[in-house]
Amino acid sequence: MMRVRSTREQRLLVVAVVILAGLSAWVYYAYVLTPLFRRVVQLGQDIRTTSITLRHIEQAIAQEPQLRQESDRLRETIQALSTSLPSKEELPSVIELLSDVASQTGVKIQTIFPQRAFESEETPAHAKPPDKGRDFYTQIPIQIDALGGFHQLGSFLSRVESGPQPIQLKSLRISGNPKEPRRHTMKIVLAVYFAASPSGS
Repeated sequence: MMRVRSTREQRLLVVAVVILAGLSAWVYYAYVLTPLFRRVVQLGQDIRTTSITLRHIEQAIAQEPQLRQESDRLRETIQALSTSLPSKEELPSVIELLSDVASQTGVKIQTIFPQRAFESEETPAHAKPPDKGRDFYTQIPIQIDALGGFHQLGSFLSRVESGPQPIQLKSLRISGNPKEPRRHTMKIVLAVYFAASPSGS
């Protein structure tokens, strides 16, 4: 009778040991191995991301001399082109040229005058870096209030923008003219390009 009880107790002890071992294994897997596996996977992803970033940096470094040469070449081109631009002292002759072209194309100028130089609409906190090309040229807006038809206006703008003087249309407003139905009231703003003044002058 004692032997049977002893065998039963041994079996219960073995079962208890097996259950405890299984529970310990589960706890070890859930709280030790699983986080460790996740960390290993995360480290693998970080290594791949870092490797890709490193390759991009190496490619950028390898291209730096070429990019610098291209930047210098463009800067030299801009500087060479700027030497062909007129100086600001020639502004009166530009206004005279615009008046002549308007007369030839049938656009009747009422007023023509230079405005203040174009300024960025952005606040200093959000301002973009200055354009290096602006070291060599500057824009002066010229406002023209005139009367004319669409055909005359098209001819005027075409001749102005294709002429030898670098000029670009910046804004145009057209409204009806009750006194002269065949002519429209036009407010034209042209950007005229001049060579930048030397620093310190």
